[in-house]
Amino acid sequence: MDWNHNNYTHEKYTERDQYWSSDSEDYAAASQLITVLRAGWNLALPRVSARRIWHSGSRPSTIYEFTLMRGSQLMLMPVLGNPYIERYIVEHGIRVIYEATSQAAVIAE
Repeated sequence: MDWNHNNYTHEKYTERDQYWSSDSEDYAAASQLITVLRAGWNLALPRVSARRIWHSGSRPSTIYEFTLMRGSQLMLMPVLGNPYIERYIVEHGIRVIYEATSQAAVIAE
């Protein structure tokens, strides 16, 4: 059994389609992004925007906003960051543009 391959790509996790609608959920999961990519959607831009959200004031999450295109249709899909999404971004050479927030720190050079 090839443990490294299954653990690294999350094949079992992504076998089933997981649908997402902005009407019912604020953010999509990695499995929902994979589902739309399988359904023929592609990245419209080689970049994503990223922003932090805070849970209870002390636990941050990163939201990556993917701009997807299928034919003449466009879709913005905000996806909760996790190791799978971060690896996907790196492996596909996607540029991440971080939004500036009032909590951002400026470090002098």
